[in-house]
Amino acid sequence: ALRQSDEVFITSTAGGIMPVTKIDGVPVADGKVGAITRRLMTIYWQKHEDPAWSSSVRYP
Repeated sequence: ALRQSDEVFITSTAGGIMPVTKIDGVPVADGKVGAITRRLMTIYWQKHEDPAWSSSVRYP
């Protein structure tokens, strides 16, 4: 199913939303970051930088 997708992305706490442009060396769709993934990345980092949506973690 992933190989027939128009867009693929992965997420993590530290990395946010990261595009996947190849699976096993084969391009996903046209091999470029898709519009929806790009938009989600933008929104994620805007919220990440907004103190209303995030808080720092204090380590001992």
